Amino acid sequence: MINAQIPAERTIGYQDLPPAIAQRFDKGGFGSRIQAIERDTALREREGELDHLIYYALQSNRFTTLPRIEPALSARELAATGAIPAAVQARFDTFLQALAKPQTGERMRYFALLLPSASRTRAFLETEYRRAMRFLYEKEFLHRDRVYETRGHSTDTQVEANYAVWNGLSILKQLNPGSVVRRVLIVGPGLDFAPRTALFDALPPQSFQPYAVADALLSLGLSRRGALTIDCADINTRVLDFIRSFQVSGRNLELYSEPGDADYARYFRTLGGAIGHASPHPPLAPLPSGFLAKTLRVDRDIAGAVHAAKLNILTERWPATYDLIVATNILVYFNTDELALALTNIAAMLPPGGMLLHNELRPELDELSAAAGLDPVQARTIRVAEGRTAPLFDAFALYRKR
Repeated sequence: MINAQIPAERTIGYQDLPPAIAQRFDKGGFGSRIQAIERDTALREREGELDHLIYYALQSNRFTTLPRIEPALSARELAATGAIPAAVQARFDTFLQALAKPQTGERMRYFALLLPSASRTRAFLETEYRRAMRFLYEKEFLHRDRVYETRGHSTDTQVEANYAVWNGLSILKQLNPGSVVRRVLIVGPGLDFAPRTALFDALPPQSFQPYAVADALLSLGLSRRGALTIDCADINTRVLDFIRSFQVSGRNLELYSEPGDADYARYFRTLGGAIGHASPHPPLAPLPSGFLAKTLRVDRDIAGAVHAAKLNILTERWPATYDLIVATNILVYFNTDELALALTNIAAMLPPGGMLLHNELRPELDELSAAAGLDPVQARTIRVAEGRTAPLFDAFALYRKR
C-alpha cells in the first residue's frame, strides 16, 4: 500500500541527469543500466535478509539454549579452518527444527515466511553462512575498504546512529539560526531486526530514526508542531510496515543503548522530550550492566506526521521537494556510479537552499555532490563512546542545494 501522503514514484531517465553526471553513463544503454541496478537491488535486498537470518540463528537464544556465537569470531574461525564449526551446525539444526513449529515471535515468523520449504536445509544455511562470514572477515580482520558496496542491503539501526544526526542539525541551527524545516525525507530509516553483533531480541523490531529526527528538529527550534511532516523512503517492506503501523500499534519505542561519552549520555537522557513522554525503563535482564534504557511514548500528532513508501533512491524519485533530506548509513552501499545516481535523485527533491545530511565521508563525494548541484557546508567526526576495544565514532556532512 502506498501512503496517500506521498506522491507516486517515477523511474529516472537519461534526460534527468545533470550534464556532469550524464557523462558517466551511456545514453543509449541508460535504460538497460537502470533495469540492471533494479535487479541487483532486489538481489542485494534478499541477501541482506538472509544475512539477518544467519546472524539471528547464530546469536538468538529465543529458539535454543545452545551458547550464542559471535558472528565476527565465527567468521575468523571459518577463515582459519575452511570448515563450518560444529557449534554453528548444531545451531542451524536447532533453528530449522524451531522454524517448522508455529511461531509467536515476530522475527521467527518472518524467517518462516522468508525461507521456502526447499531452502529449509542445513546445506542452504551453510551456503548463506559462508557468504555472510566472508563479508565479516573482510571487514573486521582484513579491513578492506568499500566492502559494503557488494554486500546485501541491511536494515540494521541503533539509537546511537541518531547522535551524529542531532549534531549535524545543531550545527545547521548555529550556521543558519533562522532556518525553518517543514518537510523532511529520510532515505533508509532502518529497523533493528537482527544485527551482525550484539543481538538483543527481547523486544520486537523498531525503527528509531523518523522519531529521533522529529525530536531533534523540534527541540532545536528548526521545526514546530503541526507544520512538520516526515516522509520515509525504503526498499524493505519490513521497515515500511513498522512506520505505517506505528500510530495504531501503541506509539511506544523501547530505547536502549550502550552508555557512551558524557555528551552522548546527555543526548540519550533528553531524547524524546520534544515528541512524547519518557519513563525509566524497567530492568531488562539480557542487557549488559550499565546500558541506558527508557520507554518513549510518542505523541499521536508526531506519529501521524510520519509517512512511509517504497522507493529505490538509485533509480527513482518522487515529484516532491523537501527542506531536509537525511540519508545515514545508506550511501556506503553504493559504488561510484550508483552514488552519482543517488545524489542526483536526492538533489532533484531539494529546492534551492534545501539541505542534505548524511554520514558518508568518502573522498569522491564532494565532486559527485557538486556535479549534482550540492555544495558542502560542514562535516565533522563525532565521538560516541570509548568503546570496549576502541573508540566509537560517527560522522555527519551537510550539503546545500545551490
